Amino acid sequence: MNIYFKLLVLLIVVLGVTCDAKKGKHRIPRQFFQQQTTYRNRESRRYQMCRVDDTVAACLTNQQCDRQRGAFLGYCGATDDYCCLVDKTCGDKIMSHQAYFRNPDYPNKNNESRICNLELEIQRKVCAVRLNFDTFELAGFEDGVCIRDTLTILGSDNPMPVTPVCGNLTKWATTFEVKERTLVTLAMVLQGKPAHRFSISITQLACDHIVPFKSPTFSGVKNVNASKYDPPTTTTTEATTDTTTITEETTTDIPTTEVPTTVIPNVRVGGVGTTEATEEPKPTTLTPGKLPTPSSDQVLIRALPESEDDVEVEEGVDPVPVISAFRQAFELKVNDKCWQYDKEQDTGFRVIGGGYTNVNEYPWQMGLVYKHKFFCGGSLISDRHVLTAAHCVFGSFSKGLGSLRVTLGDHDLSTKDDTENVAAKVKSIFWHLHYNPHATHNDIAILELENPVNYSYGISAVRIPSDLDEQYDLTNATVTGWGRFRVTAKKTSTILKEFTSPIMNTTKCVAAWNKFPGINANLHRHVCMDVTLGTPCHGDSGGPLVVCTGAHCTQVGLVSFGFPMCTNVGLPAVFTRITYYKKWMDINLHQTNFIEVV
Repeated sequence: MNIYFKLLVLLIVVLGVTCDAKKGKHRIPRQFFQQQTTYRNRESRRYQMCRVDDTVAACLTNQQCDRQRGAFLGYCGATDDYCCLVDKTCGDKIMSHQAYFRNPDYPNKNNESRICNLELEIQRKVCAVRLNFDTFELAGFEDGVCIRDTLTILGSDNPMPVTPVCGNLTKWATTFEVKERTLVTLAMVLQGKPAHRFSISITQLACDHIVPFKSPTFSGVKNVNASKYDPPTTTTTEATTDTTTITEETTTDIPTTEVPTTVIPNVRVGGVGTTEATEEPKPTTLTPGKLPTPSSDQVLIRALPESEDDVEVEEGVDPVPVISAFRQAFELKVNDKCWQYDKEQDTGFRVIGGGYTNVNEYPWQMGLVYKHKFFCGGSLISDRHVLTAAHCVFGSFSKGLGSLRVTLGDHDLSTKDDTENVAAKVKSIFWHLHYNPHATHNDIAILELENPVNYSYGISAVRIPSDLDEQYDLTNATVTGWGRFRVTAKKTSTILKEFTSPIMNTTKCVAAWNKFPGINANLHRHVCMDVTLGTPCHGDSGGPLVVCTGAHCTQVGLVSFGFPMCTNVGLPAVFTRITYYKKWMDINLHQTNFIEVV
């Protein structure tokens, strides 16, 4: 019986196969089914974008575009996906990975008072959101605070507070980390006086699209054969805008006890000049005594000619944070002595001690210039990106970035013939979303140049650390800048200076600053330097701190803050630690790609 049953089953199978082979049509549904399983879904081509002229849009299916009420601009390459423009305004919600948030009457202004919020739904496997402020014109800062109009960005993957922004932030940008499947809210309060308008491009960055930033080949090589500088023999007193003689009225009389003084040897002097701006720096005693009240001095940049696109400004740029952390510590008690400030102190730095660098010895050194006046330092990290301090730029440039320049390859700011220098325009400023001028953390920003610069002998990038666990404790490090070089004069140095000192143990640095709430050093975010023999000072803010092995240098910090009178009272100089902010640099330096629209 079993044998007959098996034969019957075999016969049925053979007849079925033969029938299928003859008809053939029964394979068509199976073939169609197989095509469906090999179709690449939306996530496999994750979050692609397209561009038509200057408008950036998202590549979406037609159903997704309709759901977002987007506008069809064409097709994304050779696919059936729409190049979909998602344009939203107050009270809307965005699910697209690329969209715009604009005032209701954009490109015209609105003058009504209203709350204007936008919700952004973070997609799967998205790690960061970038906001490009293509147009941003709100009521400006008042006494360094946003009082009338404010934009607050909520929902980032960072527990630190976010500072509301306002004013003219056109061409600014910020990129911040987020968690997938969460909500980010752009919360705006608008008073309507003056009228406002804004257009913010919102981009979600997929985790696997973000490539860690790597320094260019041959970056961080200093010019060990650089020659000493022979400054012009003509007077250079016009190189500074403040030539006030220090008198009893412009000093702060500080009670002091007998403190041993340390004479600073001159490490290197780049020539002999006939004026104070170019003469050999005299030994500096970094002890309490009669000190001038610091001012936000600015050095005229003769190397930058007048140009038609310069924007007239009512006041010079103020490189001090819009709200100084030092204002909160109006009375500083150091060794039982009380330091009283008549005015808010400039929290920038200038190199005191050390000596002049050789010409283009550090080819990554750059200066920030506004309306032909130098105000901060920085470093070139690629052919189009500059690293500096957030407090150098945050809350500044109320008239826009048209008059902001980056001077590269310069050595003597008072002349244009000493080097082959370049004055580059700035395309955009990336600031840290969680930079808070009330405190001292996240003091870092990136400037994107309008056009890439050509590397040369005097212009090249510095190397960014690849080992993010390295602490550099007790390693010799060099800080460079054009800042103030004496505690007894208000003038800044027109010639680039340097100072080398060991990096101190960060735990000791934190302990030294713990007595001043609001201006603390942080164990992970900061690098510190002892200031016994020298210190950065006013004007050196944003400048690089590098560790060199032979001719190869790596930037480990950038000048952030320190004791505002630039004297040795037991408070180390504090630098933003580059290794801690490497991930932030990665997401802000990420370059987005666009698909051709057909």
